[in-house]
Amino acid sequence: MKKLFLTMFVALVSMSAMAQDGKYAIGVNLLYGTKIENIGIGVKGQYYATDNIRAEVAADYFMEKNDLKMWDVNLNAHYLIPTGSSMCAYPLVGIGITDWNSGLFSDKVKIAINLGAGYQINLTDVFSINVEGKYQIIDSYNQGVFSVGAAYRF
Repeated sequence: MKKLFLTMFVALVSMSAMAQDGKYAIGVNLLYGTKIENIGIGVKGQYYATDNIRAEVAADYFMEKNDLKMWDVNLNAHYLIPTGSSMCAYPLVGIGITDWNSGLFSDKVKIAINLGAGYQINLTDVFSINVEGKYQIIDSYNQGVFSVGAAYRF
């Protein structure tokens, strides 16, 4: 788990080294997963390909419950639809890798398809908050994931 977060941190720092004004963002999320039935934390890196299209890499870790632990790494695409001068809604589509570890059995690594939507409010030119809901289609482990987050754009 430490290696995963270290890898994600290095990737995010590398993105900042080649950043152009306003094309990148980094952020954090507080999550709730309906299958694991517990809260989690996440980090995300975003790349604005255009004003309306954004790619996102996110790593999430859900707290252990009933000897079940879960983490995932996702690559999602957002299409930003302005709903006001500083707000936007977005549909979300993506793919991910999830690991479900019961502690009693071997790790269960599964591929996930992500479908969802979110809403973002830009509090300043560089700082935003968001709410998001997505459904992860995972063989025998489908779950809804609801999150609130914040991001810094640079």
